[in-house]
Amino acid sequence: MFQYLQYADWEPTYNPQLASMSIEEYAQSGMVENNWLTRTLAHKSDDAELTDNDVNIAMDIVRRKFMIGLLSKKEETMERFEKYFGWKYHINPTNQEKCRVRLLGSGANANTAHKKEKPGPGTPAYDLLANENLYDLQLYEYVETLFVEQAAFVEGIPDGYRMEGATCCKCGEKPTC
Repeated sequence: MFQYLQYADWEPTYNPQLASMSIEEYAQSGMVENNWLTRTLAHKSDDAELTDNDVNIAMDIVRRKFMIGLLSKKEETMERFEKYFGWKYHINPTNQEKCRVRLLGSGANANTAHKKEKPGPGTPAYDLLANENLYDLQLYEYVETLFVEQAAFVEGIPDGYRMEGATCCKCGEKPTC
């Protein structure tokens, strides 16, 4: 988010000070996010002290209210969403499948012009950011385990479910394309 907000002057949260900061400077500034997702889910203000109970509340909300998808597992995520929500192709499945492959492969809003390398574990910037977001990191680890558990929600639904009953036209005939 920091790197996006360095240039996104159309955003209401844009701050021109960010444009000239390094990520380490940002991590040491008072502008750095602090456990944003945990705070949001636990209904805690930015100045409230978080506790283990708050992250447990956030985990419970995620478990009860969210279908988890991971960008690191885009194909598996999309396949799961299609099965769970009953998403199917209805018209021109061949074209829709090509589009799906393209979007999952490269995305629609990849923003390659402003890509910067993310700080890796053990670097000063990573450690500073991690220290500000310990509860969000715990929450993300939980989300990753929940992603594995939620595979049970679509057990028995075949891969490629999106193609079942697909037709090439509005008339409903079997695919010929």
